[in-house]
Amino acid sequence: MTSLFSPFSVRAAAVTAAAVVLLAAAVPAAAAAAAKKKAPHPDPTAVPRPADPNRVTIQTSDGIALTGTWRPIPGAPNAPAVLLIHDFSRERREWDVLAHDFLVHGLATLAIDLRGHGDSTRKDGGEALRPSPRYLKDSKGFPRDVKAALDWLRERSPRVGAIGLSTGANLAVLATANGWADTAVAVSANEANLRELAGTLPHRPRKTLVLASVQDPGREASARELDAEGEGPKKLILFPGTAHNLYLLAENLEARREALDWLSTRLGAVSPSTLSPGPGGDVFVSPLVGPGTVSPSPTPTPTAPPPVPVPR
Repeated sequence: MTSLFSPFSVRAAAVTAAAVVLLAAAVPAAAAAAAKKKAPHPDPTAVPRPADPNRVTIQTSDGIALTGTWRPIPGAPNAPAVLLIHDFSRERREWDVLAHDFLVHGLATLAIDLRGHGDSTRKDGGEALRPSPRYLKDSKGFPRDVKAALDWLRERSPRVGAIGLSTGANLAVLATANGWADTAVAVSANEANLRELAGTLPHRPRKTLVLASVQDPGREASARELDAEGEGPKKLILFPGTAHNLYLLAENLEARREALDWLSTRLGAVSPSTLSPGPGGDVFVSPLVGPGTVSPSPTPTPTAPPPVPVPR
């Protein structure tokens, strides 16, 4: 009997059947991959945070609610104020350890969470914000936060300054370059990132104290460049060691003293001896020593090596 199917047609049918099976298996896999790709990112898990009795909210020009900690000086409503600017991927609460030092130097303070950081994680409409590296090059991001915060301070004090750490130091430079602040301290600045962060904004430092450690990679060179470009009065101080951003201030008594003296002198700080506890919401609440108190700083003050002489 003659077969109706040739060997070739049998092989072809087998190949076709196998292809159909593979295609059937691939379709669900592709659909699953597409669904996974389109799935929205879940909001980050909220981190429990202690209550902040000095908490304020400041609105930026592009609709972001910035969270800040406002510490006015009791009994001195016209005291100068300083904006405290944290580093990228950090938050405002890291300044708490030094909050009392500003108080006893006659300086009110506002520490803010930059957009996408700490408690500043929502935009109008409920959009979640995260600490994206794109903010390091976006002149319409962090600089808007700093301007909004300094405008808020201007409504409460006739004289305002800024102090920033690393990325925050670049922002403090922009604050003086654009006239948002009257003076600034830049700690561990990264000059290489400053121009991109500024965009079309002026970025030449004015009335700025620049601090850095000589063994903090790249920061001595950045400090020297910023000082060279700056307009006076200006000052550059380099310290031995590797301490970076907040650690330079917290671990080095001389660095902290220089920063506070620079700000209090140029802003005309009130004398601590004239302070008295203010009523109600005007009372400064220290996370370290309580409300309305003016006492020696409880911050550890280790013996620091002398600064490195800077040749002129």
